[in-house]
Amino acid sequence: MGPLEASFDSLPCARTCRRIDFDCVEIRDATRLGGRLLLVSGIKSWADLRVTLEPVSHREMPDFQVIEVVGRLAASGLPALVDFCVALPLESVLGRTGIEIIGATKSERRVLNPTSGARPGD
Repeated sequence: MGPLEASFDSLPCARTCRRIDFDCVEIRDATRLGGRLLLVSGIKSWADLRVTLEPVSHREMPDFQVIEVVGRLAASGLPALVDFCVALPLESVLGRTGIEIIGATKSERRVLNPTSGARPGD
């Protein structure tokens, strides 16, 4: 581990962000811009939870690029079951073999074929 990773790892974790679970993963062809789009959906437990897809950075290209499903509590934490669906263009976040989506208690892999979209994952 180099000095940059050590200094980042030593920073305190944010209290407003957590990995959250998801129900469905889809990969679609993006019609307007070309390329592929990752769609992740589920149910969040707070109305004011903002959900994003966050690729984990790597020095070298991994076999499976890890993408975390992250919830950020934006206000007081208003309890409510609310559907969410978030998207991420995949042009610059692919691993050698595919992607791995990681939530709070589960993960899913998708093997991606560069010419024909997605195939079912491992």
